Amino acid sequence: MRRSDKLPAMRARDVVELLLLSVLWGAAYLFMRAAVPAFGPAPLVAMRLGLAALMLLPVLLWRGGLPALLAHPKQLLALGVPYTALPFMLLGFASLHITAGLIAVLNATAPLFAALIAHFLLKERLGSWRAWGLAIGFAGVVVLMWGSGSFRSGSGVLAVLAVLGTSLLWGLGAHYTRKHLASADAMVITVGSLLAASLFLAPFAWASWPVESPGARAWAELAFLGVASSGFGFLLYFRLLRRIGPVRAMSVTFLNPVVAMASGALYLGEAVTLQMLAGGAVVLLGTALSLGLIGGRVKVAPTGQA
Repeated sequence: MRRSDKLPAMRARDVVELLLLSVLWGAAYLFMRAAVPAFGPAPLVAMRLGLAALMLLPVLLWRGGLPALLAHPKQLLALGVPYTALPFMLLGFASLHITAGLIAVLNATAPLFAALIAHFLLKERLGSWRAWGLAIGFAGVVVLMWGSGSFRSGSGVLAVLAVLGTSLLWGLGAHYTRKHLASADAMVITVGSLLAASLFLAPFAWASWPVESPGARAWAELAFLGVASSGFGFLLYFRLLRRIGPVRAMSVTFLNPVVAMASGALYLGEAVTLQMLAGGAVVLLGTALSLGLIGGRVKVAPTGQA
């Protein structure tokens, strides 16, 4: 890799924000799993993303960001529909059929897909350590799913494929953002993509609104998903994306499975199996190798260093 291609060093605040984002997104798997039966995938996702957009839009307007928002309509639409709306719909479908912990572990393959995309589309050199990481990470998926009950039904198979498809789309979306929206403010990217995604999904949400009104608990879970996870979480993610690059920004998936499995066991009584722990550990080991956190050159800069 040329010197100009190297990613900037991570600062201490980047690490803190990655940890916070991991908690927000890890808990989101739990609350989506809990709320999606009451709402259905399209209504839940449309309202989740719409709520986040409405929360952040006044902040954007106060900062004078409306001209910047209107300056990138095509790019934000391209980011909002295939790389925001579709992945969340896939996660909503998967949440109906498999556990929050399993979804989080499978979604931990997102950095692996990002590394593959960087290699084949952007011609970034992987190196032997990262190449081994990709192989190990995807082998972990095989270990995770070997003989699993998720493959005993057609819906379980589709749910697993949906989560892996989400990881692929997020990898593509991360690189699309860096290539086509590199000069745009993180708030503009966040609000624009959320608006595009929620407006696109609105007709589907209307057509599939549940006959029985969801209860108060489901509405509270939706509020967390919209405000904390999608609103504040997306803002953090796009800030990190521009500062440390797409592959390392998606290293938030390291803590997601831990948070999702622990909270799923406590909140929903979901089982945490030895197979899930073993497969998840292999996936995360492969992800660490592919990110360069083991055997690579990723460095964490001290506080205050540019």
